[in-house]
Amino acid sequence: MIQEIHYVKADPSGNTTILVLDEIPPSEHAAIAERLLQPDCVGAEQVAFLSPSNQGAQIRLDMMGGEFCGNASRSAAAYLLSQSGAEAGEYMISCSGCSAPLQARVQRGEEDQVYDASIDMPLPKKMDTVSLDVGSTAFRFYRVALPGIVHFVHFTTALKNLDRDQIWKAVYNFASTFHYEAFGLDLVDRKTLTMIPAVYVTATKTLYWEQSCGSGSAATAAALSQLCGHEIACEIRQPGGMITIEAAVSDGEIKKIHIGGPVRLEKEQCVQL
Repeated sequence: MIQEIHYVKADPSGNTTILVLDEIPPSEHAAIAERLLQPDCVGAEQVAFLSPSNQGAQIRLDMMGGEFCGNASRSAAAYLLSQSGAEAGEYMISCSGCSAPLQARVQRGEEDQVYDASIDMPLPKKMDTVSLDVGSTAFRFYRVALPGIVHFVHFTTALKNLDRDQIWKAVYNFASTFHYEAFGLDLVDRKTLTMIPAVYVTATKTLYWEQSCGSGSAATAAALSQLCGHEIACEIRQPGGMITIEAAVSDGEIKKIHIGGPVRLEKEQCVQL
């Protein structure tokens, strides 16, 4: 049976996201997402399914593998503003993998269909460090457990010299034994504040070396604040663009994490599957 899918394609700092506007049964999410992601169909890094929310939020989004995603949440907020006709707005966003709605703030940019969207991220449920052997070298990672996804953050001063595939293999072999919904690797150069992110979604068995990563940016903010021992606020350069990160710290504990950056929206389109 041919199925019409209405969608908007979003570009939050390069992390291309398909926002599906039709209400689709959760049992069909994985199969539809797999088709939409193909370059000969729509093509993107991830898919989010939008629906009305009954959790005190303006909108609900479910990621293709039930994981949490900060960039998709920012994109959903930008979409809400685009439909409102207003110049700015604040929205509560409910996302899979996260039990509580998140507050997002959006402003229209100077360029048409570009929005400045930021969101308060969920705090880490747990954060520790692990040492993994990569070849003959031990690598130290901050393991940051966010709702719906666990990130492994590695700080370096020689990002270009790292073998990212070898590092990913070590992280995958370790993380896959824990049955996480999703997990990511964030390679971060402390000197240049440059990050290379990757995310693996267990349900769909998909790995993407992403152009940018919202939850990875939040995990990096948490790890960086712990490494430095104080609150941080900076921009992180990622392959697809910049994401601002902030981590507020009080009495040695992280109290708030915030990410933001541009989101470009394309016009609503329809595809037949």
